[in-house]
Amino acid sequence: MNKFLSLRQVLAIVAMLVAAWLLYPVISGKKKPRAPEEVHVRIDSAPNNLNLFLNGGHAPSSFISRQIFQQLTDLDPKTLELKPTLVKTVPTVRQVMDGPRKGQFAYDFEIIPEAVWDNGTPVTANDVAFTLKLLFHPELPAVWRGYLSQLSGMEIDPANPKKFSLYFSSFYMLSLETICNTPIYPAYNYDAANRLTNIPFGDFLDTAKTSMLAGNANLKAFVAEFSQPKFANESNAISGSGPYRLEIMNEQGAVLVKKQNWWGDKVVEQYPMLAAYPKKLVYKVVKDDPTLENMIISGDLDLIGGVINPAKFLEMKANDSLNARYDFFTLGATAYNRWMLNHRNPILADVQVRQALTHIVDYDYFVNQVQRGMAVRISSPMPPDRPYYAKDIPLPDYNIAKARTMLEQAGWTDTDGNGILDKVINGKREQLSFRMMAATAVKTNELFANSLKESARQAGIELVVQSMDLSVMSADTRSGNYDSALLGVGLYPGQVEYNQRFHSKSLSPAGDNRALYISAKADSLIEAIRVQPDVAKRNALYLQIQQVFSEEIPEIVLFAPLQRIIISKKFVPGLESANRPGYYEHFARMKPE
Repeated sequence: MNKFLSLRQVLAIVAMLVAAWLLYPVISGKKKPRAPEEVHVRIDSAPNNLNLFLNGGHAPSSFISRQIFQQLTDLDPKTLELKPTLVKTVPTVRQVMDGPRKGQFAYDFEIIPEAVWDNGTPVTANDVAFTLKLLFHPELPAVWRGYLSQLSGMEIDPANPKKFSLYFSSFYMLSLETICNTPIYPAYNYDAANRLTNIPFGDFLDTAKTSMLAGNANLKAFVAEFSQPKFANESNAISGSGPYRLEIMNEQGAVLVKKQNWWGDKVVEQYPMLAAYPKKLVYKVVKDDPTLENMIISGDLDLIGGVINPAKFLEMKANDSLNARYDFFTLGATAYNRWMLNHRNPILADVQVRQALTHIVDYDYFVNQVQRGMAVRISSPMPPDRPYYAKDIPLPDYNIAKARTMLEQAGWTDTDGNGILDKVINGKREQLSFRMMAATAVKTNELFANSLKESARQAGIELVVQSMDLSVMSADTRSGNYDSALLGVGLYPGQVEYNQRFHSKSLSPAGDNRALYISAKADSLIEAIRVQPDVAKRNALYLQIQQVFSEEIPEIVLFAPLQRIIISKKFVPGLESANRPGYYEHFARMKPE
């Protein structure tokens, strides 16, 4: 018998082995998901500034920026719990038991050893210190400063520059979340002249030195450098530790490209939140309903969030052809719509007028007709799924007669017979007339505005609708240049913090209290909520402040819309998230081959 195989036999065996190797994933059921080359993401307005400390909270810009700038932690898309991204673990609070900081509260962090910046240098605690200096810089916007008023100091481990501790003079419910969700900036790129680096961080926390810092020439020069347009929109200037770099950004959208040899790929198995599968993220600005529908039909979009017309959403969901290619989700309320009122307007300063206005809103029309049932009525600026939501506060009803009676009790009558109520204010007869800004390019906003205008007219109020772009509305409401406005509010999935939007120390433009609402009752409760460590007691305080809001009407809460999200079925299921914008695009993976 021939002990040697012929060349033909050897080749046949090799071919069988190769075929078996190729078929193994199919036979064993272990199909490997493919990483997509590109993911196309819809945004409903153009990104305008990727410098998170200067973009005024512009949502599309912030969503894109999160792929470039990492935080110490991020929210798990399903559990909404903090998970590590730049640090090894999420710390727990400890109380200092001795030494000069005895009685204070501390959090201990260690940055992942592999974490590096784009220039190859390590991400260290000094970069965190630089970022905190941005937060406390007296001539930069107070983006998160109001959430860190208890921060008392920072200590960097002299033996390990990636280890540091942050100290707080008293307990604050959002101390950890605020620190963990602050984007970390590379000092080498944004402070090349070491203007902030050479100033001790403690100086920024010392109120006695604040006025001195404001006059510091280096700090003033830094603001001019940091505010340069290149840090807002130029690809060669914007740099972070995240998986993607900016390739281009304009009024059509933005393109981000996955970095080669990104550090997070080396440790993604240990830190799953570092996953970043697509090689390119393409953000496309789509504002109008017809264009959006056409791009979904043609398959030009993979992830669709933002403003989606409720009627069109239901229509597309009922389309069998689209249903075969897309999943349609309605997720929990992480935002609410409001009619914001400027309390410095002489008419709207009267709480009786504000209370009357709550009864000219046709809530049933808003929720069931315009929103097609994909929204819920809420009694206060609070997500209805929270255990401390005040469900017992009665919802205001749509009642024109009640509104007119309340206005008459407040001294408003129609003395000249023109159908508009009037009253003498500060010695001058004023018509019950004021403006309302609305982004009516969005169909639902147009319907809301027209409904309010008509209802107001029936109640003897002249409501002048001002149609304008959302970015203009944001700037005008922040500067106080408005009477009223229809705007939405995004809410953090964790504890609700009212300090920035309702405390008298947060009046815009320095803070986000754009209603310019001042209330001693509200201030006291807001301050108590912030520092109350006992959950039951804090929940009781939440119920009290919601009662104050229902009586004083800082703003008129309209409804909480459900998120409407559309996701291509070509991806591995599970991309949807209750966290806005409704998906984590960098987690997108193609279904197995």
